Amino acid sequence: MANNNHVAYLDSIRGLAAMAVITEHYVIAYGLPCRDALCQRVLDMPPFNFWWDGGAAVSMFFVLSGMVLSLKYFRLGCHPDLQHFNLVNYTLNRLFRLWPPYLVVQGLSAALYLAATDVPFTDNALPPSSWLTDIWRANPLSATDMLREAMLLKLPENVVLLPQAWTLTIELALSLLLPVGLLLVERGAVWLVFFACLVVSLLGVSAFLLHFLLGLLIARNYRAIAGYFKTRFLQRRLLLLVGFALYTSGGLYQNIPMPESIVWAISGLGAGVLLTFAVASTRLQALLSLPLLRQIGRVSYSAYLIHMLVLLCVTPRILHGMQAVTGNRSLLWLGGYGLSVAVVLLLSWACYYLLEIPSIALGRRTIGLFS
Repeated sequence: MANNNHVAYLDSIRGLAAMAVITEHYVIAYGLPCRDALCQRVLDMPPFNFWWDGGAAVSMFFVLSGMVLSLKYFRLGCHPDLQHFNLVNYTLNRLFRLWPPYLVVQGLSAALYLAATDVPFTDNALPPSSWLTDIWRANPLSATDMLREAMLLKLPENVVLLPQAWTLTIELALSLLLPVGLLLVERGAVWLVFFACLVVSLLGVSAFLLHFLLGLLIARNYRAIAGYFKTRFLQRRLLLLVGFALYTSGGLYQNIPMPESIVWAISGLGAGVLLTFAVASTRLQALLSLPLLRQIGRVSYSAYLIHMLVLLCVTPRILHGMQAVTGNRSLLWLGGYGLSVAVVLLLSWACYYLLEIPSIALGRRTIGLFS
């Protein structure tokens, strides 16, 4: 069931989702690679927008998180094995897994925020949008404001230093609800849905809880899914098509009045269907277990943390240097994107070994104090 290979392919999915978020932020900052109106419309519509659909990728993060965190409790079947579950240990593990790396990168971001006076460049042949230039310049921060942004469990509504961190607050809060979900899923999916609706409507918990619990249900039925679809080729292909259509459908609602929560719910459902397909497809698992994808998945949290600093402080300099070689917008776009991603992955590799692994080790040592 949940062995190392499976963890590897799920990590690769997280890595690809992180790349989609990074790409979306690059696109928001510098537009799409082509200027032609038809080309832009095509790249902005599903399914051709899948490679930079950061919103769908966020939905994937939450469904995947619920699945990955739950899998080890269903090693023996569809009933959670909570015999050795320790709430204090679990909570400390989650806090040390997410918070210390965030604090370090947030501190680095604060230092760069205070030092940055000429970034982003506005005289580039490929100038950044106001979205990028205003993230820091239009949002003055005091020392107290910066301290508030260090409180990952309750970030302010407008996060300036690391704008993408809003998802981390939700991720941490939802993961701390996992023990309740594991207890309720023993009674059945209906209890789980009732609990989700109750805490979302009455306690103000993020509606992304539904995504998280969908991942838990996929983990609970992991064996059944893999067994059912093992010899059903057509059904597996149908899963892929339906999942992909739902996952990439966000662009269809741009001109249709629709609550944002519904759009998130549809992409979350698509993410769940795609993960179900991944569970059922040994070929996809083998593809996702390729060393390069596994490495991207391994450093995906660091990449998610660091990429906005690269877009704000490194990418403008890359483009500024490239325009001495070429003035072609498409070449500048592709070169800036490729080099920015390379810098993100290189820094993420360093952050993984210098921040994430020591943070995990510190968490284990702290847990040892309570044992």
